[in-house]
Amino acid sequence: MALHPTLLKTLNLVTYLLVVATGVFYREFLQDIYASRPNYLANNELGFIVPATVWALLGGFVIVQWFDFAHDVVVEAIDWHLFASNLVVIFWVFSWKFDWLVVSEVLLVINAILIWRLYIKMRDFTATNIADYAFVHISFSIYTGLVWFDVLQNFFTAFTDKEGGPTSWTALGAAAAIFVMLAIGNYHAEFSKDPDSWAAISIALMILSISFEQGPSVPIIYLVSFISFGCLLGALIRRLVNHIILWRSPVWRDDEIPTYNNGERSPLIRQ
Repeated sequence: MALHPTLLKTLNLVTYLLVVATGVFYREFLQDIYASRPNYLANNELGFIVPATVWALLGGFVIVQWFDFAHDVVVEAIDWHLFASNLVVIFWVFSWKFDWLVVSEVLLVINAILIWRLYIKMRDFTATNIADYAFVHISFSIYTGLVWFDVLQNFFTAFTDKEGGPTSWTALGAAAAIFVMLAIGNYHAEFSKDPDSWAAISIALMILSISFEQGPSVPIIYLVSFISFGCLLGALIRRLVNHIILWRSPVWRDDEIPTYNNGERSPLIRQ
């Protein structure tokens, strides 16, 4: 679905403002909904840092999208996905307003698919400056990590509770959901063909916020959350160390490559 660039950017801006306005207007309602439905995947205040960061960065994006350096990535990668995602988020708020719980879950799955498709296309573009890196690449990387948590948390909020106790099947299911988030985070940090620390960081913070909220009173969630956070932290540290090693590695000029006596070049990496 190809849209005229000006129309596309205008839709991105308008739908972003609508999402923010809807979120502000229904903020207390959503907080009350989540507070009234305690579950084993609920997170504490630390978890609100991630979505707040996403929407702040997207506020920068709807501005920088009008600059020339962002034109190609907006038209060819982000395309219609963002404004469609914004509409889905608005409908998701109203799905809770009318208590359409199944619809709310379906909408968040659709949103995750939209952001994932956007993210995959965006990764083919290289940031040209700090604004491009922060408001285009970092914003959608963090958002991509967040959407999968949103899908899982919405499910547990809508369809589960804590009545079975910390050893119930519901608690075990929440622990399994945390392992799913760990797998997604590890994929972004180490196993993707184009590793991405920011998506992994957002997932790590959300997992950590779950452990703080559930606390030692829910041992399985507490343990699984800290193990998962530790695994992601380790993956991020390894990625950082590899970057430092690569950065400090010598760069060979063509005339500096060692040669054998017969003039053939010796391999830089010996088997």
